[in-house]
Amino acid sequence: MPNKEQEELIYKNNRELHYSFDPQKGYTRKVDYQYHGNQIIIQQGWDVVESRLKDVSEKIREGKLSPVAFYMEKNQMELSMLSDYTGIMRWRIKRHLRPGVFSRLKPGTLSKYTSVFDISMNELLNPQLI
Repeated sequence: MPNKEQEELIYKNNRELHYSFDPQKGYTRKVDYQYHGNQIIIQQGWDVVESRLKDVSEKIREGKLSPVAFYMEKNQMELSMLSDYTGIMRWRIKRHLRPGVFSRLKPGTLSKYTSVFDISMNELLNPQLI
């Protein structure tokens, strides 16, 4: 019979390896679900990510940012990480975050972004889909 804490699991697939020490057996291992307190912390982190995604989406609709910013946020990437994956210099990616510059990008550059973000060209070019 599951206890109350297990009934309230937020993330049923997140499990942790717990070690304990028994003087007769030595160290023992047990794989179990995360404690409820840990799950609350994880949920709060994801709430922050969702909030940031909403903010970026709004800025894209207002024409202040390009869709690259949304997919960077969605994939939790920073400029340096995206630069490493695409081979595009950081200062250029920073420019690509501006809608005016983004609208003039060549297909080759756009395809680098689509392959890293694992999206279609249509998803990248249509901010309405965000």
